[in-house]
Amino acid sequence: MGILLLLEICLIAVGTWSLVMLLYRLFLMPSQRDFAPLVLPVGAEADAVEGRLRWAYWQTRSGGKYGFLYILDCGMNEETDQICRQFAREWGNVEIGGWETLQQRLCPKEDLQP
Repeated sequence: MGILLLLEICLIAVGTWSLVMLLYRLFLMPSQRDFAPLVLPVGAEADAVEGRLRWAYWQTRSGGKYGFLYILDCGMNEETDQICRQFAREWGNVEIGGWETLQQRLCPKEDLQP
């Protein structure tokens, strides 16, 4: 009987904490118009790239610190490129490109002119 009561109290505490964090993120977290991207450099290795993609995508969805996931092409091979493009199609809010595209995304030309 005692273990069930302890388990119930723990579940109520976790649920309450989740509700408080949700309300904080919805109403009290300062809103930002422009979010910074989480840049994930991906090279030729196809092994473990999907795990890294899932971790990075979770980072963009869990906080409010990052607005989207940007996969930086650092010499991806064809297999890795296919994995990244399939991931981007399935999950959305993911961009793939090189250094030039990232620079244009972060510093548009109209922002540089006085």
